Amino acid sequence: MKKAISWTFLAYFIILFAERAQSIVRELFFRGSLKLSAFDVFVTIVACISISATLVLLAGFNADFWRSLFNPAKTPDYARLTLTAGVILLSGMMHTEFTIAPVQFVAYGALIIGMILQTVLNIKSGGNAFRHWFSLTYITAFSMAIPVMYRSNIRLSVLFHVIEAVAAFVLVAFFTLALRRIFTGNANDLLSVIPFASMAVLDAVILALRWTEYVNTFVLIFAVLSAVLFAAGKVLFYTAFNNKEKAI
Repeated sequence: MKKAISWTFLAYFIILFAERAQSIVRELFFRGSLKLSAFDVFVTIVACISISATLVLLAGFNADFWRSLFNPAKTPDYARLTLTAGVILLSGMMHTEFTIAPVQFVAYGALIIGMILQTVLNIKSGGNAFRHWFSLTYITAFSMAIPVMYRSNIRLSVLFHVIEAVAAFVLVAFFTLALRRIFTGNANDLLSVIPFASMAVLDAVILALRWTEYVNTFVLIFAVLSAVLFAAGKVLFYTAFNNKEKAI
């Protein structure tokens, strides 16, 4: 199982890196008459830094991950590996020209499969099955509610893009921390208030500012789903805890 998890991470890194690289190369060298705006320059720079930092982390700080691909006895340092996964995820939140969204989703799917396999291991090691599966469902919805940075032409476009950037950095950081908890076995309750509140506020502001120009239905659906899961989880977890205390 551990070896399979390492391969899901490898698939995630390779697929997302390839998609990001092709987009950047085409934008910089094969864009034809396409003119880059300030927005394009920003998202391209962030994407380049993100994938460059990922290569450095993979090459210099994840030797145990590479060994784990072929040796089941080797276990990656998941603190470093999940940090690396979060770093490259930031590049995926930057909508550069020639982005191929379906390919990105294949990469995210590979990561989610790894999260599912790790959840199985966490439960086998004595974790509460309901809490772990519910937390995994919630954090997956949360990850989908992280808004990608898109170009906007609204009157307050500069403010909108600044808020988009803040949302991308902050919410990716929160997701990365949750990812680390999953792979270190401490994921029986990922319904933290601050990450959820940050997502709810930032998504609401971004959706509201651009509402008349374009409604990001994808983010709206997963933001609402995250809110429903968060509220339900808090009630269910609290009820289960109280029932356990009464039983004792």
